[in-house]
Amino acid sequence: YVIVESGHVGVIKRLGAVQDVALDEGFHLKVPFLDSIEQINIRLVKVRSTALSASKDLQIVKTVVTVQGSVNGDLAPKIFQKIGRLGEIEAAVIEPAIQESVKAITAQYTAEQLVTRRAEVKLKIQKAIQEFIDTTLARKDIQNGIFIANVAITDFNFSDEFNRAIELKVKAEQEALQAKNEKLRRVTQAEASAQEKQL
Repeated sequence: YVIVESGHVGVIKRLGAVQDVALDEGFHLKVPFLDSIEQINIRLVKVRSTALSASKDLQIVKTVVTVQGSVNGDLAPKIFQKIGRLGEIEAAVIEPAIQESVKAITAQYTAEQLVTRRAEVKLKIQKAIQEFIDTTLARKDIQNGIFIANVAITDFNFSDEFNRAIELKVKAEQEALQAKNEKLRRVTQAEASAQEKQL
């Protein structure tokens, strides 16, 4: 017998050949000496990756992305047979999907837009990752084998030169606003003084 742990499905290997039907969690009988059971995690797991890419305005962007996804339990035998265990799925399917999708999407936005339109960028990256995974799995005849539940952009990092340029721009804008306010204050004082003399 075999007990499949909660959050897992059991993939039956009979004399090394993967059987089509997965075992649900719980107690199951197996054929002695012929069957071995691989337990495949179908819980939500996270994969964190760092992608180096260029923005539309050719700024180097280091993007840290966390993807949450899970394996479709019904297709676990096919996935195990054609790709492997969870670590192999992450390395062969999810990691390349993150790298390629982040590079493709960040190239469509300027560095400033990546920050100001973060929610839109996140949705596009998530869609691109799912499409990449679906295309990859379709070639192995495993449609809908991996579900992406959520994508989080943990961090955008730009080059030191770009960060300094942003600081200088913000400082210049603050100084211009301060000068405008000072000018308005002096004009108001001058007008008040003129009215006082007139009275």
